Formats: sequence, C-alpha cells, structure tokens
Amino acid sequence: MKASKWASAQTFVRFGTLFSEGARILKEGFRRKISGRKTYPGSAEDICEQIIRRCFHSRKRFFMTSPTTYPEFYARDFGRTVPSLLACGFDRWVESTFEYAFKHYESEGHFTLIISPSGKCFDFPSYSPDGFAYFLHGMSCLNDPWLVKRHRTFLEREIERFYHLVLDSDKLVRKETLFSEAQDYAHRNSSCYSNSVCLLIQRSLISLGLFNPLEDIDFSSQILKHFWRTDHFMDDLKGDFYPSGDAQIMPFLVGLKDDSERTRLNLVIPWMEKTGLLDPMPARYGISSHPKRKMLPLETFHAWQTDAVWTSLGLDYLAILKKFKHPSFLIQLKQYQNLIERLSCFPEVIDSKSKTLFQSSLIETDDSMIWAASLLNLLKTNNLYKTKKENA
Repeated sequence: MKASKWASAQTFVRFGTLFSEGARILKEGFRRKISGRKTYPGSAEDICEQIIRRCFHSRKRFFMTSPTTYPEFYARDFGRTVPSLLACGFDRWVESTFEYAFKHYESEGHFTLIISPSGKCFDFPSYSPDGFAYFLHGMSCLNDPWLVKRHRTFLEREIERFYHLVLDSDKLVRKETLFSEAQDYAHRNSSCYSNSVCLLIQRSLISLGLFNPLEDIDFSSQILKHFWRTDHFMDDLKGDFYPSGDAQIMPFLVGLKDDSERTRLNLVIPWMEKTGLLDPMPARYGISSHPKRKMLPLETFHAWQTDAVWTSLGLDYLAILKKFKHPSFLIQLKQYQNLIERLSCFPEVIDSKSKTLFQSSLIETDDSMIWAASLLNLLKTNNLYKTKKENA
C-alpha cells in the first residue's frame, strides 16, 4: 500500500475509533442522567477502596479509568495515581497494568494516551506530553528494573519521539501546536502546564536510567522566566491574562528547583481564591465567563472544563498543601472526605453551584474514578484511614 493510502486508512480508523468512543461515553453519561449514579456504602475510605477494586479489569488485568464511562486505559489517569495505588498495596495490579499497556503500545508501534476497551490505541485530541510524562512517572515510582529492561528499546524510541515532537529550538513546548493536556478541550500556546510536565519527564528518565535528551535543560528556570507574574503563573506563552487553575498547580506539583517556592505558593493561593478557582472547593481549570481561552467545539455541549470543579485537579492541590505543610491542608482534606461520604461515590466533576455530580442537558459525569486512590492515600497517611486492607 502506498504511503498516502496508508495514512488515509490510518486517519479513517482513528476517526472511527474517536466516533465510537464518543458515542459510548455519551450513551453512558445519558444513562447515568436518567437512571442515577452508582453509590457505595461506608466511609470515604470504604468508598474509595471499593471503587479502586471495581476499576481493575479482572480478566484483562489492568486498571480502567472508571468501570462505566471510561473502561479503558488512560496513561495520564493511571500514571498520576500509581504512587497512591502502590502506597495502598495494589503493587501487583499496577505491574500487570503496565504490562497490558506495553503489549498494546508495542503492537501499535508507539505510545498513545488511550487504549480503548477493544484494544485500539489512540490520542485525544492529539499527542499528550502529560500522558507520556505520567506514564514514565508511574514506572519510576514502581521501580521495577526488569520492566524497564524488557521495554527499554520501545521507551527510548518514544523518548526520542517526544523530544522532537514536543520541544522547539528554545527547549520550550512548541508554540502554535495543539497538544492533549489534562484540560484537553483547550487551545493553548505552549502552556505552563505542559512545560512543567517536561520537568517530570526529565526526572523520571534519570530515575529509570534511560536515554535522556532533556538532561541538561533547566526547565525550572525556563518556567519561572516565561510564566511567573508577581503572584501567579501565566496560562501560556500568549501572555493573555486567564485565571488558569492547572497553571498554578502543576509547577508546585512537579517541584521547581527554587528557594522561594514556599513564598510563591503563599502568593498563589490567595490569588486562586480571589479569582474563584478554589470556589466552592478545589479546583477549577478556569472560569467559564472569561473570554480569553479558546476551546474545542465539544465544550459547547457541556461546559465542564471551565466552570466546574475537577476532583483530579483538586487532589493535586491537596497534594501540594500536604507537601508544604500548609495549614489549610486538613481542612480541605476533610472537605473532600465529607463530599465523598455525602455523595456515596467518587465524582469525576463537581457542579460549582450544587456541589453534586456535574450535569449537562445530555449527560451526568462519572461516579467511580480511579482518582479515588489519591484520596485514599491522603486519608491513610494522615491518620484518617483506620483499617489496614489486604492487598488484592
């Protein structure tokens, strides 16, 4: 088959996968809106543990992002929860999930953000720097030299691909290029978020002992130089003011090499409060009424990536408060604990007015996210988790 015909066939397959996945997600969201969410008995700790176990596909042996709306492998969502899954004793399930991912990636020939329930690999809406970063971060936390050795050739090929695909000659994330990020409906121009995850990749490659073309890049200085503005981080290199939640959180989460980090955090938190990013609880990606951020057309159907509260981002915010021993940490942790017990589930997105699962005219968002592992670990490590559970 000629190269042009092969590319056309691949594009057709990709759009077919995106369409079928979108239809399935819409169908599940509509079903939940009509029939109601799944609820779980017990305390917040009990609810989180039930959801974690339900997210593991016992036959295919991998962690799904959720059992219903997202019964698929998401590199971003899995990788970000690996440290908590390990801390809560799910080591064997984490190992088998990595093997499941490598099996499909190596068959496909490259890394992708998502592996569909039918085993098809694809990105949405484009290549995901943070997905790859979190995948490597999860491997670094697992610390399995044999896993690295078995897949070294594939990993180092993908590292080279990342370097050439994502970074420009200034060693910043490419401008005027659409990348998939946690807020994957947003059009951004070399975002603070994606430049920050480059630092996460750099450190993971050092930890894993892999080929590291990022080794000599000072990402910390780059981020501070290009994004820091007195009391907050700019969203991207366009320089337009936009109250961006992930731009404030990710630099602290990855940890910049900077002696003033604590002072900077003490400026950022009041700024986030003033702009409404922490209201009614942490944390929003942005504010829907603000005109500066262009979004994909999908956002018009359900504005859930601007005005709503995302629990994944909120848990990252809690991790930062804990890291810096901030006095509001236990207050915010208790707020999340109370939310989970009130709703009897672990919501994907929270409506900023009703403080229940976010709904649009067509769907209700998910109730059983794998992110529950992050909250379980925070409760466990702060003496709010009382019962030691046996590893599965």
